[in-house]
Amino acid sequence: MPLPQLGLSLSITDNAGSPIYAGEGEREKMAGFDSALKEHKIFITISDEQVNEIEIDVHNDIFDKIKLPTFKMMITDDKTEEKTYYEVTRDSFLLEELKTKEIGGLSFLGLNVFSKKMYTLPVITFEPLVSTMEIFEVSKYRTKKEEYLSYTLHRNNETALLISGKLSSEFIKKMNSNYFFYVVDYHEGQKFIGDISYREKFIKSIPKVEINLIKRSKNIKEYELNKKGKVNKIIYL
Repeated sequence: MPLPQLGLSLSITDNAGSPIYAGEGEREKMAGFDSALKEHKIFITISDEQVNEIEIDVHNDIFDKIKLPTFKMMITDDKTEEKTYYEVTRDSFLLEELKTKEIGGLSFLGLNVFSKKMYTLPVITFEPLVSTMEIFEVSKYRTKKEEYLSYTLHRNNETALLISGKLSSEFIKKMNSNYFFYVVDYHEGQKFIGDISYREKFIKSIPKVEINLIKRSKNIKEYELNKKGKVNKIIYL
């Protein structure tokens, strides 16, 4: 004999004549309770839209700083639905493979005069493999301290780091990735960290965090830099 289906419901109403009327304002309390039970998400979208450039400290024998392009990054969540925008770097360079070359100029008595010394710097990038966008769930792979915050993106045997703030020497020693996304908020990373903290407090839990990485139309092979470390030309694969 099949069991009868009972129409059980946790619903309440504002209608005072209803048998499930629980009192004035109780419906809003139940809605708040339902919201607390819901698992919320923070969404970070790294776009393919170049917006600016930033100087990165390197302090090697040739450069003190290298200028890298930055791209628009948006953060939102499914509770506040507030959107804020930042800049982020998408390219990681291999400084140990930096090469020198001379371009232009005139050949006179076996000498190349008026030539410019340029530098080629190999670049590696972490891009979506197949589709135009790849999604990474990073809630379990975050490190949050007072001065910095990082999320680790995992894919097969590869990892990449989304970083904001001033990293500790201990954290740098433990890093095992060559791919980096560095958040630029012009407040030493604290604006972005505060934004994440605000959303977590508003949601009243540590929510899931999803990074949406948009694929760029071209894959970069190397930068051509001038003597001041500014990108003179981008060479694509």
